[in-house]
Amino acid sequence: MSRTEPNSTEKRFFERFKQKATKIVGDSSALKNLLVKVQNKMDDMEDDDSLKGKIVAYLNLVVRMISNSVSGRYPDMPWQTLVMIVAGLIYFIAPIDALPDFIPVAGFLDDATILAWLGKSFQDDLNKYREWEELNLSR
Repeated sequence: MSRTEPNSTEKRFFERFKQKATKIVGDSSALKNLLVKVQNKMDDMEDDDSLKGKIVAYLNLVVRMISNSVSGRYPDMPWQTLVMIVAGLIYFIAPIDALPDFIPVAGFLDDATILAWLGKSFQDDLNKYREWEELNLSR
């Protein structure tokens, strides 16, 4: 059974990560460090099954969106979207969250649930970024 909404434990953990995200968004060095950690975790996942492949594709999109936003190339990213996505990335790389990553399957599924929920919640912002990316980076 697939979930697209976080449970109450995941939401409590996510709220803590959202507070951290607010601080990280204001610190370009910390944000770059987070993106490196996310990339490292994605590299470890790339050769895995289709769900993980979808997660990697989504994460690649949000990493590009954050990088282009922070560099000033993409100025249209709302602050709240940035904070929430950064909080999701922190949740994703945290080894101990609602369901620790060392628990086979379940540890990954809670990360996937949070990322799917964020993807749904900010779908309009992600779609706007994709359109911008197609117009501006394909030249």
